[in-house]
Amino acid sequence: MEEKNSQKAYERVFDYFTAEITSGNLRLNDKIPTERVLSETLKVSRNSAREALHVLEMMGLIECIQGSGNYIRCNTKEYMTRLMSLTMVLQHINHTEVFELRCGFEQTALSAAMEDAKPEELARMKEVLEKMDQPMSAQDSAALDVEFHKILMEMSHNQLMIFYVDQMEDLLKLFVKDLRTSILSDRRRAAVLRKAHWDIYEALAARDEAAGAKALKKHFNVVRKHLKKLIET
Repeated sequence: MEEKNSQKAYERVFDYFTAEITSGNLRLNDKIPTERVLSETLKVSRNSAREALHVLEMMGLIECIQGSGNYIRCNTKEYMTRLMSLTMVLQHINHTEVFELRCGFEQTALSAAMEDAKPEELARMKEVLEKMDQPMSAQDSAALDVEFHKILMEMSHNQLMIFYVDQMEDLLKLFVKDLRTSILSDRRRAAVLRKAHWDIYEALAARDEAAGAKALKKHFNVVRKHLKKLIET
């Protein structure tokens, strides 16, 4: 099957999947039509169909399972993180801007969590904090710090915010290696953050939004100063 414009052919395949997913005809983990069927249905060459499927697989929207077929997936985080990292470089976006955006999301999450946090989520947060109070390396403490903020985001029950904050964390890791470990290597700074974490938890448990916002701001100020120092050196 000959095509005069391969770009239009590719777009036709992409538009097909966009329409099928948004309409609900294709859902997560559904098996999709074969290259041959797509080619015949959309009047494009099999090569164009194959190329489009390959791009969709790179984006994490489909998965090719050898001997089984292609399936709808939603593993786009890695692709989007790579895309955003290149965008940051090309648009001269600095790491502080990424951090500030992440702060905004967490502030919104905290506000939502004041109403929506479940008892089991608060219990998980308290358990993490109790572990953080034990003697450990900066690396182990950093891992628990990630878990604390992950729980805070989950308390918002906003899947889009959770996705973007997770992605921004990965972006900061790409450009500022071992940021959390570096921050927590200083005992005084680690102590301030530990208290801020407990203050956030206690504010959530008491449904005290003002106290929670104050504690979160204190936490962010410590991280912001350290990040600025890292970038300047």
